[in-house]
Order: sequence, then structure tokens, then C-alpha cells
Amino acid sequence: MDKTTISLVVGGTETLTATVLPEDADDKTVTFTSSDPTIATVTPKQGSVVGKAAGTTKITGTTANGLTVTCDVTVTAE
Repeated sequence: MDKTTISLVVGGTETLTATVLPEDADDKTVTFTSSDPTIATVTPKQGSVVGKAAGTTKITGTTANGLTVTCDVTVTAE
């Protein structure tokens, strides 16, 4: 993943990008999930993170073959 930590204000957005290697991998699909969607949501395919409430959560990117990477998200009130 291109970031391991991000900080957002409530309503702020940030996009995460995951690079799957090797370059010739058959399936480069990455699915993003949030450990606490009440703090921050993430679009499953695009990796767009939106701060929803003050707090911390973890965004996980999972590849088609089950490998995972994470990004710690801190959301603060405006």
C-alpha cells in the first residue's frame, strides 16, 4: 500500500493505492475494508477513505490470493 498511516478530519478523504507484484500476476485485485466503518469508510475496489467520526481505525487491503497490507487511520474533529 502506498501509505501506512493517514490522518483525516471528519468528512476528509484520502485514496489508498496497493501495488500487486509480480507485474505479471494473474489477478491483481485488491479489496479494501475498514475495521471500524463508524470512524472511516473505504470503497472496496477504489480505496477511497472517508473520515466519519473522530477516532482510529485500520484499513486492510487484501489481494486475491489472501495477502494483506494495512494502513492506520486517525480521524479528528474539524
